[in-house]
Amino acid sequence: MAVSLRARSLRHLRIRGRNDSGEENVPLDLSREPCDNMREILQNVAKLQGVSNMRKLGHLNNFTKLLCNTGHAEEKLGFTYDSIIICLRLALLNEAKEVRAAGLRALRYLIRDSSILQKVLKLKVDYLIARCIDIQQSNEVERTQALRLVRKMITVNASLFPSSITNSLIAVGNDGLQERDRMVRACIAIICELALQNPEVVALRGGLSTILKNVIDCQLSRINEALITTVLHLINHPKTRQYVRADVELERILAPYTDFHYRHNPDTAEGQLKEDREARFLASKMGIVATFRSWAGIISLCKPGNSGIQSLIGVLCIPNMEIRRGLLEVLYDIFRLPLPVVTEEFIEALLSVDPSRFQDCWRLSDGFVAAEAKTILPHRARSRPDLMDNYLALVLSAFITNGLLEGLVEVITSSDDHVSVRATILLGELLHMANTILPHSHSHHLHCLPTLMNMAASFDIMKEKRLRASAALNCLKRFHEMKKRGPKPYSLHLDHIIQKAISTHQKRDQCRVQKDIFVLKDTEEALVMNLRDSQVLNHKENLEWNWNLIGTILKWPNVNLRNYKDEQLHRFVRRLLYFYKPSSKLYANLDLDYGKAKQLTVVGCQFTEFLLESEEDGQGYLEELVKDIVQWLNSSSGMKPERSLQNNGLLNTLSQHYFLFFGTLSCHPHGVKMLEKCNVFQCLLNLCSLKNQDHLLKLTVSSLDYSRDGLARVILSKILTAATDSCRLYATKHLRVLLRANVEFFSNWGIELLVTQLHDKNKTISSEALDILDEACEDKANLHALIQMKPALSHLGDKGLLLLLRFLSIPKGFSYLNERGYVTKQMEKWQKEYNLKYVELIEEQLNEALTTYRKPIDGDNYVRRSNQRLQRPHVYLPVHLYGQLVHHKTGCHLLEVQSVVPDLSYTVRSPMLDKWEGIKQLKAALWALGNIGSSNWGLNLLQEENVIPDIMALAQHCEVLSIRGTCLYVLGLLAKTKQGCDILKHHNWDAVRHSRRQPWPVVPDDMEQLCNELSSIPSTLSLNSESTSSRHNSESESAPSSMFIMEDDRYTSSRDAFGYATLKRLQQQRMHPSLSHSEALASPAKDVLFTDTITMKSGSLDSRLTPSRFMKALSYASLDKEDLLSPINQNTLQRSSSVRSMVSNATYGSSDDYIGLALPVDINEIFQVKETPYFQKKTMPPFDDRGARVFSPEAGGLPSGTTDVVKSPFQMLRQQISLTEIMNTSRSDASQFLENTEDTGLQEHTDENCLYCVCVQILGYQSNNRVNSSYTHTDFSDIPYPDWCGQTIHNHLDVVSHSSKFSGISGCSDAVSHGSASSTKSTDLVLGVKSIPDDTPVCRILLRKEVLRLVINLSSSVGTKGHETGLLTIKEKYPQAFDDICLYSEVSYLLAHCTFRLPSRRFIQELFQDVQFLQMHEEAEAVLATPSKQPIIDTSAES
Repeated sequence: MAVSLRARSLRHLRIRGRNDSGEENVPLDLSREPCDNMREILQNVAKLQGVSNMRKLGHLNNFTKLLCNTGHAEEKLGFTYDSIIICLRLALLNEAKEVRAAGLRALRYLIRDSSILQKVLKLKVDYLIARCIDIQQSNEVERTQALRLVRKMITVNASLFPSSITNSLIAVGNDGLQERDRMVRACIAIICELALQNPEVVALRGGLSTILKNVIDCQLSRINEALITTVLHLINHPKTRQYVRADVELERILAPYTDFHYRHNPDTAEGQLKEDREARFLASKMGIVATFRSWAGIISLCKPGNSGIQSLIGVLCIPNMEIRRGLLEVLYDIFRLPLPVVTEEFIEALLSVDPSRFQDCWRLSDGFVAAEAKTILPHRARSRPDLMDNYLALVLSAFITNGLLEGLVEVITSSDDHVSVRATILLGELLHMANTILPHSHSHHLHCLPTLMNMAASFDIMKEKRLRASAALNCLKRFHEMKKRGPKPYSLHLDHIIQKAISTHQKRDQCRVQKDIFVLKDTEEALVMNLRDSQVLNHKENLEWNWNLIGTILKWPNVNLRNYKDEQLHRFVRRLLYFYKPSSKLYANLDLDYGKAKQLTVVGCQFTEFLLESEEDGQGYLEELVKDIVQWLNSSSGMKPERSLQNNGLLNTLSQHYFLFFGTLSCHPHGVKMLEKCNVFQCLLNLCSLKNQDHLLKLTVSSLDYSRDGLARVILSKILTAATDSCRLYATKHLRVLLRANVEFFSNWGIELLVTQLHDKNKTISSEALDILDEACEDKANLHALIQMKPALSHLGDKGLLLLLRFLSIPKGFSYLNERGYVTKQMEKWQKEYNLKYVELIEEQLNEALTTYRKPIDGDNYVRRSNQRLQRPHVYLPVHLYGQLVHHKTGCHLLEVQSVVPDLSYTVRSPMLDKWEGIKQLKAALWALGNIGSSNWGLNLLQEENVIPDIMALAQHCEVLSIRGTCLYVLGLLAKTKQGCDILKHHNWDAVRHSRRQPWPVVPDDMEQLCNELSSIPSTLSLNSESTSSRHNSESESAPSSMFIMEDDRYTSSRDAFGYATLKRLQQQRMHPSLSHSEALASPAKDVLFTDTITMKSGSLDSRLTPSRFMKALSYASLDKEDLLSPINQNTLQRSSSVRSMVSNATYGSSDDYIGLALPVDINEIFQVKETPYFQKKTMPPFDDRGARVFSPEAGGLPSGTTDVVKSPFQMLRQQISLTEIMNTSRSDASQFLENTEDTGLQEHTDENCLYCVCVQILGYQSNNRVNSSYTHTDFSDIPYPDWCGQTIHNHLDVVSHSSKFSGISGCSDAVSHGSASSTKSTDLVLGVKSIPDDTPVCRILLRKEVLRLVINLSSSVGTKGHETGLLTIKEKYPQAFDDICLYSEVSYLLAHCTFRLPSRRFIQELFQDVQFLQMHEEAEAVLATPSKQPIIDTSAES
């Protein structure tokens, strides 16, 4: 009866009481006393029999509910934390993975603070957590819980983190990919997290090497970057730099490029090698690029001596195409340049990187004209430096100093065509960049061109090289033409806006030419002929007509229907009209991608202008065309959206260009009247209120002309306020297009529209408007207009505040805000918190520009990363209160009165660099000083305090490397004015002396001294030749620094043409790239012109150029070079100083600031870092892990880090003697020997590191219950030393049973089983002659020793199979040997302190997996026994 009831209740439970996880619903009565609940839970969890696993699961889940309900208080729970942990840890030994997972979860909830964590670790629970991570048997739930617990441990107190779990995580990180372990990424993420909190434990266990190995394993840029950034973070600070091996660890990421025989995994199959290499290249590229995006990375890879950057550039000179191709991609990525397509045709490659090339996001369905203009039209920033320029200038200067340009010349002249083409474009880009953003002293970068020149001009080198060099020069000329032209609009819409803006600014004379009868007569004849030739009147194949000629006729001066009553012209117009009308479905149905599409539209716009100029004669035609378009518009906008777009083909046919016809008409007063007459404006206004008309409204906004007040502005205003969210956003973005295109009187009406948008309910729109206003205020007229409107900005958060601060830069705004007491309040706020907040703001912007980091949206704290890096973002310096105040005297006086500069200078002179807070305060002070120094008024304040040298000292010597970066930006701010540049020059820092508005800068007056030295130049070098049309950009007329050596007597040796010889040459030349062979030429070194000549014959060492040939080659080189890279007309740069000063004054008299960029004259000064000794040398000898710990002299073992040296060879040997020797002993009886020693078979065992004994200690049992509780210790004396060493030591083990013999040779061989084990009657160990029964202590000691020996051997990857077989043999013969907690603890100790590969760890853990660990249950029961009774443990059950 009872049975059936029980069965029924079980069935009932199974149906009703199970959750998805299979747990039984165990009721938890929270109204009971918490201690009673806790006792019930722990009793159920700790019971070995009689409680089903699913019931245990229910109780464990109740444990977390109870904790959440009653909180963490020992007195409430009725148990000490020790007792709770002793019971809970049993869950981690359960055979059911769900129970283990619940146990881990319960521990996670329990560990609330460091004290509880310490207790968990003291009870060695970390061994069991590591076990959960190691074992992989479709137990993802359990392993996930284990990792969550591990993260909780890091959060609670990372400094306590145990090496047992660290080793486990690192093993998965190292071998997880090969083992197809799905937890590998999670483990690496945790290692990174731990490395930031407790770098020592990670470095000690080799975790940094795991992180770097995974960098080369990972092709996802956001993960790759997170990994490498962890290591860079450690390198950044002197305290943690000791954990990274200098010149070794970080350089690992370069290996796929610098090691030609690189194999990432030794077992990669031959067939997959190529694919594997590509994957490694990609991952390595991501790692290198991410490293060059951080100051710690740049400084580590560029430090003088054998640096990583030299390895990379050196490899370029070795003719390995695969590596060269890969490295070029790395360089394109580092310098943020678009990568050309792979092609052998230079023009095709050049077009693929033309900034004006079409991009997908410019389509009507995407960002359209607003996106295109943002890419193509330059930012309005005049006064604010772009911090990306400062960053790129430093990196570029470092690469050039290390010989990148010569390396590229080598690649160009000795590579396959497609590699050569990419290298040529890269060379052009870098030269262009150097001329724009490198200071004068760094612009000796032209020296690589004479190298190229000489190669192209000399007949002494191989023909192929010569031809490649001259081809490259032609290509560079083409490249330069593209740069000179600048980005031009792709779409007709943007072109239309820009052309209109230009023409209104230029206000050309519009007066009509007097009719001259003869001219007219000639014109008439030509016109008739052209009408005939255009084919329009001959046939109706519209696309076959001569559209070039049609355009010419329509643009002909004074030719229109009013002046010519010719019937032929009317027929011509009617045919064109029919072609363009939407109802004819000719022009309107053509595809957007059609070859002549643009031309047809341009002619269409000219046609409308032609009809307009014809006045009343053309009005009829024009009205017919416009009305037809309006009818088409009404019909298409009335349809359902999805049908309308397909039916009228708006997205992909030329019908979208009808809006350009409207735009053309809206530019002319008569055209506006025509649009009104045909109800166009009314039709467009109606569209604003319709839903799903996004595309039509985008076209409307982008096409109309807003320079006059009228209906066009009304429509724009209505779309900005009344349309759907996406249309309002697009219209707002279009205001930026109008701002950048410099549309007339934008300040009068555009600013007002933007201010209205600040109150849009959609946050995206208001923040876009704010951003555009921020850009608009670069222009004083716009700033005045904004102040006039007195907008409310406080609701817009920090960005609104920064815009308001802009008001302070002009007296009118200052007084407006000062009257309201705003200035005083802000001064207080900035001193208290905003200076620090400014650092966060600026670093967030830099992070977003340089890394995959993306800003959290709307107060969301989650850090997002994107897999796409931005192409070439700008980071314009955010507004700073002090930076605005120093623009006028009143503001400066305010700063002086409040002694702002002395306070900030104090922080700079005595920084607190050991805490991140102190570092942040230093950065805040630096940025504040930089902003103050950005104007002449403020610069004087800094000069009085004499703080500039202190900033320079930090820039060159600060041990926190990121501070050097901040100083570089800040010194750039001081270089915005001429006075600032002069101060920097005095301290050996050179600055860029031109503004952003000068596309082709000329070196300013203070380079005059160089020009005076030109008098001694031979006449061959006269650069005034008529053939030279232009001059190079960032050089003065004579490009002095590229070609003149002032005073330098270091020369390089002659050069060899190939491979490593070239590499050697480049390394010698790196420091002074523009010198060579000067001894042969030097009169006084100062007065002679050198070029970077090249040895002409490969392999010949003496074929130097004679002086006359040298001069001849050079004059050719310099002339051609002039032509090649320079846009300033030569004739304007005659030698006379009067013309010189005119040029300079014209250029530098402008009110624009310089771009704000400075570098030390010797760039290597920034890259010097004090050598930090590697941390392990100080704390312990390198063999500590393997030697002293595993075989430590006393059985008691040593706490970590105390062994300095192994005591003596005797003790070392004594510990290593294995069972083998004992078995082969003939002189002494082994059993006798073992009984005479105080030996437990364990080497590291102590009460502290054993799962069992530590509880015994806590629970306070007698000492004799420990370790081998089945027999008591007796004191025997040690066997003397000669007895140990007198034997011949054999290196193999014989464990012999009566009928079977297993030999596991400890070195490498597999254990071979002889005979069969089935006939064994009893398992005894045979030692010498005497057999020992396996239940004796002696046998147990021997088994323990043997197990430990084989486990230790598994930590080497040699002979793993043999050691595994040996262990399996023991498991099969003596299963009880593994049911030994002290042995398991010892093995766990070894796993925690030695390096084992993941497969070995798994194997070892699985050996102990089915063990019951009875004593631990007994300990738990003792804990749970009523406190009145003294707990007694029955030791007889112990094995």
